[in-house]
Amino acid sequence: MNPASARTALVLSGGGAYGAFGVGVMKVLFAGRSPATAYQPLCPDIFSGTSVGALNASIIVSEARESYLAAVSRLEQIWLDSIADRPGGCGNGILRFRANPADLVDLNCLANPVTLARHIADDALSLSAYLLSRTANFLASSAALEDRVMALVNIGDFVDTSPYYALLRNLIDEQKVRESSLHLVITTTDWAAGRVRYFYNADFHDGLGIHSIMASTAIPGIFPPVRIGRDIYVDGGVVENTPLNSAIRAGAAELHVIYLDPKPSLIPLMGEAHTFNTMLRVYYIMLATKMDEDIETARWINAGLDVVTNFEKHQTVSNSAARDFIRVAGKLVAGDITKYQRLRIHRYFPEKMLGGNLGMLDFDVDSIAELVREGERVALVHDCEENGCVL
Repeated sequence: MNPASARTALVLSGGGAYGAFGVGVMKVLFAGRSPATAYQPLCPDIFSGTSVGALNASIIVSEARESYLAAVSRLEQIWLDSIADRPGGCGNGILRFRANPADLVDLNCLANPVTLARHIADDALSLSAYLLSRTANFLASSAALEDRVMALVNIGDFVDTSPYYALLRNLIDEQKVRESSLHLVITTTDWAAGRVRYFYNADFHDGLGIHSIMASTAIPGIFPPVRIGRDIYVDGGVVENTPLNSAIRAGAAELHVIYLDPKPSLIPLMGEAHTFNTMLRVYYIMLATKMDEDIETARWINAGLDVVTNFEKHQTVSNSAARDFIRVAGKLVAGDITKYQRLRIHRYFPEKMLGGNLGMLDFDVDSIAELVREGERVALVHDCEENGCVL
């Protein structure tokens, strides 16, 4: 597909298990049950995703040959049956914490003795290698004592992501993605350079597409970085948690943006805040600030284009209109103004904090089902004024 011909984009942000909320929103949009689309089925031709948004986008693109509704139904089934931690299973389809004592008293795990035994053996081997490596580095390092002590701790070494890699290999048909008429953009972060790197439909061959999804979802400090070629990549959310710009560059004029984090104002302040809660609130505020900057840029582009159109018609420009144009003139001229078009952006937010402080890692099937329902509810009662759409 020629990206320049794409007109409507679905932009999916990152957020771990909260990705199930996006599934609920898509169910309503694709069914034509939301006021955001005037109750008409949404048929996007650009899918731009970061982190879990990249996972959801890739599955939709690979499954959408029949219909969008069939694709999102398949995606919901994957979340409930393959990703979620269900009764009768031992863990979820994304990650597993090594040497977790809870597994030894979990009846679901005890009912799968072969799986449990394999986990224990794998964990013993991995943690032995971890202790050996960290101890050797501690003894050999010439760094200050406090720095060497801190280097002993790495949560990522206690996380097993092999279930996720196996899940992706079973789910993602790279040929379907590569040959799809839908334009897919996956956002990752080059860990060494600290800059964004995008992967597209054409990259889905010989396992590269699967590795790009793994890289986009590799939350630093929890998931291990992913090597692609000579470079190391991590979660795209580090630099672009809501990948609006890539969708706009692909030619989108109408964008439906699904956020997975609530507005900071909806998160209650704790009377006795602790360090983790404080850091999480800082993270939410930083994300919200970047979201607002992206949306304001879209508003400025619209304002600048209005000035150009008005000048072409009337050959006059008011002082306030001139200021609007000057504000975005560099962006418009540098990017060739003929390539820009007015943007229409619908935004979908959770209207409450989803789960607790570690909700993004909660893959319990009941939590996942509740997230899907919440996404449906939000899309059904979508209010543009409340959500700050660009119209």
